[in-house]
Amino acid sequence: MPHEVPTPGPVSRYRYLAAISAEAVGSGLYVPVSLLYFHHVTHMSMPRIGTAMTVAALLGLAVSLLAGTAIDRFGARTAVVTGFLVRAVGFLCYPLVHTFWQVLLAATLVAIGDRSFQACVQALVAEMAQGAERDRLRAAQYSVRNAGMGTGGLLAGLVLGAGADWAYQSVVLGSGIGLTVAALLIATLRLPHRQRHTGQDRTAPTPSGYRTVLRDRAYLRLTAANVPLALCYSSLSVILPVYITQSLHASPSVPGLLFTLNTVVVALAQVLVTKALVRTRRTRAAAAGGAVFAAAFGCFALLGQAGTGPWLYVGLTVATLLYTCGELLHSTTSGALAADAAPEETRGRYLSTYFLSWSVAKSAAPALFTALLAHSATLTWSLLAAGVLVGSLSLLRVEPKLPAQALRATLTEPAPTRAPGRARRLTM
Repeated sequence: MPHEVPTPGPVSRYRYLAAISAEAVGSGLYVPVSLLYFHHVTHMSMPRIGTAMTVAALLGLAVSLLAGTAIDRFGARTAVVTGFLVRAVGFLCYPLVHTFWQVLLAATLVAIGDRSFQACVQALVAEMAQGAERDRLRAAQYSVRNAGMGTGGLLAGLVLGAGADWAYQSVVLGSGIGLTVAALLIATLRLPHRQRHTGQDRTAPTPSGYRTVLRDRAYLRLTAANVPLALCYSSLSVILPVYITQSLHASPSVPGLLFTLNTVVVALAQVLVTKALVRTRRTRAAAAGGAVFAAAFGCFALLGQAGTGPWLYVGLTVATLLYTCGELLHSTTSGALAADAAPEETRGRYLSTYFLSWSVAKSAAPALFTALLAHSATLTWSLLAAGVLVGSLSLLRVEPKLPAQALRATLTEPAPTRAPGRARRLTM
């Protein structure tokens, strides 16, 4: 009989969300800087910096599978703390870099922590709670992270307005400090007693390692189905700014405003949407999100015929809200599906494999999208719409092969026990 995971108490839950908020603000601070930081500080050319960042991203992608082994061997909390600290060290080293190899080293540390983030935090949530509470905690996490990213981006924009070296340095140092605070909060997080990894746990072999994942064809199909859906999450940051300014000839300020609209709506609505979907099969909710994504991409494509009047801005707002609705349906639902479809003993390896779909999509998006946009903006949006529809159909087709407990959140919470140290249930 499987062990039950008690729901997190108020202190643990709010400490965890505070840690996610600190990480998000730190990450958001860096978003407006990215390549510009090294160009401003080192005066290297953009192609040279881009090469270093690309190599760093690939190295981070290669190392990310080790996070799965770390989760299964040492526990999710240890893996999360390590990932946050590795990324913090990378950011804190940024003010010290001056050469190509120094840029590569610092950026690789950040990339390693960044690529392992999703698998580690999803595994930690799975250790903290189960059933419907697990979905609610994921939704709250997604909301506060969007709010934190938006706050960090806004703060960075205000500071960078000074245009001085100290402004750039303060942004990356702020990112490192935010991640350090997040690591300390997670390190002091109290987990259910049975989930703590003892010395015996750390030395016990995990059955078959990644060979178990590779033999699980249903899970591999689930991972493959997510690739086109994960790819579309880069559209607002990669495709839309170029499309709006170069194809639609709208104001350069519009992409930032639309991105802010997206983050605000997600931060406000994700918990409510997840609560409403609690009785819906996760595969179908995620597939519905893909269908809404496709509708949004169709709207963006049609706006090429709208001219430059007020209706263009109305159309961009409507299309962005449609995209946001798709994100609300797909984001936390797909993560919950992947986590609950994984066996507990090898959950870390399973999640690291699943989130490769996100990492590969994120790494491929800039080169793929810029190449497509150079040929045709309409073709770009059309291929994105077709891709997410194929991914959604694949999700529905793999549904019968997935474990029954992964398809829906468990509505009944575990009965309270008298065992000492068990966390009390917190409802939302």
